[in-house]
Amino acid sequence: MKILIVGLREKDAGKTTLALALLTYLREKGFNACGFKPRAGNSVWYDYDVVHEALSQGRLYGKDAKLLTTASVLGSDVGALKEEFINPFHRLWAEPPLIDPITQIPYFILDRITLWRKEGVRNLAVVNKTLPVEYRCNDAILANLRAKASRIYNVRDLDTLYRLTERYYDLAVELVYKEMNKQYECLVIESYSDIALPWRGLKDLNAVFGVKPGQISVYEPEKYLTAVQLSTSTYVQEELATSRIVELIRPIKEIKVPPFRSDEMMHGLKEKISKLLEL
Repeated sequence: MKILIVGLREKDAGKTTLALALLTYLREKGFNACGFKPRAGNSVWYDYDVVHEALSQGRLYGKDAKLLTTASVLGSDVGALKEEFINPFHRLWAEPPLIDPITQIPYFILDRITLWRKEGVRNLAVVNKTLPVEYRCNDAILANLRAKASRIYNVRDLDTLYRLTERYYDLAVELVYKEMNKQYECLVIESYSDIALPWRGLKDLNAVFGVKPGQISVYEPEKYLTAVQLSTSTYVQEELATSRIVELIRPIKEIKVPPFRSDEMMHGLKEKISKLLEL
């Protein structure tokens, strides 16, 4: 079973909270379940505890990946880089996350791409050399990550970034996804921001849940993927937002979610999940 969770708003939609509740629900029902956040990113200025924790180990992951890793049933052969398995691509953003008006390169500090191959795990670092000095991160903070990277790519123009994106980014996701399908009965796939599909190769879904504060919408997976495919042909040069998809298809079910106290959140959402899965 493969369930996709997407955000119906750009920030603080509740994707990770729903994913955690769903993973807990599936585990309690006896399923071997794993969370998957193919792409993620955060600013060096926010959630710095987990950023510092990761960078001090020569790694890069965010709070969402750490939470999903803890909530997942992990296979015995995944190895030590568990967050990188849950999240094969992570971007460390500068603040604010602008786009350079001349180069058109986003203001990111670096990307971590993890390739899970049979012959071994490779971590690639893509470093943005066009980032203005005032937005750069202290090199000492990144030293361990650079030292442990299998290869470092320096980006000085948009063409180089495009080439690296085409060559490695979706590949990293597909390698993990293939391995996850071998190891787990259930995958809970979380998109990023308000992006309709976390990578181009995702298909054969069993359910699609769209979430925003106060509401979870359930979409018929084949119709959802068809709408994405049709819209992608129109908006091929940019990431496709969920707002464009929900204009084309209606949910087959909508469930209202009241605000919960923190200590009630998991229990309250798990009660809603049984209704979500009654498809």
